[in-house]
Amino acid sequence: MRNDTPKRPRVPDLADLREGTVTSVQAQKKDPERVSVFLDDAFAFGLAADVAVAEGLRKGRRLTPEDQLALLQKEEVIRARQAALDYVSRGGKTTTEVQRSLARRGFSEGAVEDAIEKMEGYGYLDDAAYASAFVRGRSASRGHGPQRLRADLIKKGVSRDAIDRALEELDADALADSARQLAAQRWRALSGEEDLRKRKKKTTDFLLRRGFSFDQVREALDAVADDEDDPWD
Repeated sequence: MRNDTPKRPRVPDLADLREGTVTSVQAQKKDPERVSVFLDDAFAFGLAADVAVAEGLRKGRRLTPEDQLALLQKEEVIRARQAALDYVSRGGKTTTEVQRSLARRGFSEGAVEDAIEKMEGYGYLDDAAYASAFVRGRSASRGHGPQRLRADLIKKGVSRDAIDRALEELDADALADSARQLAAQRWRALSGEEDLRKRKKKTTDFLLRRGFSFDQVREALDAVADDEDDPWD
């Protein structure tokens, strides 16, 4: 479920803006942290109050389309940084996940790139560290095998190099133990299945979905069913 804050209107194109003189800067009733800017007595655009103050926006100032665009872009950059910070504060995120979240909210490519750069600079985004923690956590807590872990990280936009390095950290013996434990649990859960081959097939499919290789699955299944007929005969 997505929890992204609703979009604000996108920054307009330069061609859509018209030069004018500021005739009023009014606090918005629904959002006191924003102001409505009127040019030549007509509403022109909304702006964050702190940006308006920082830029010295006041009655009588002449604004060219370029001036207006610069103000709106500056606000967008600030909003994108805050949105990115809010998003990563909910838990570990990858660079691609943050990019997708900001894009869904309508931020421009430039604002997204700036926000990503800031988050990386603060140390809030590190795909290599994320991949390493993800692999350790999912392997230990959910019993996911290398193939499942790789597929999940690819979906999250992590580079293949970072994924490879993270998977190299997995202990082969620990993976084998995990596969055997899962095989034993599944085997017992299927005790009502009278057809031995179906029982082994279902256990095999279960382990493959968990991300273990066929060789790892066979070794695990042999360990818990070595007294049964070999399903690969």
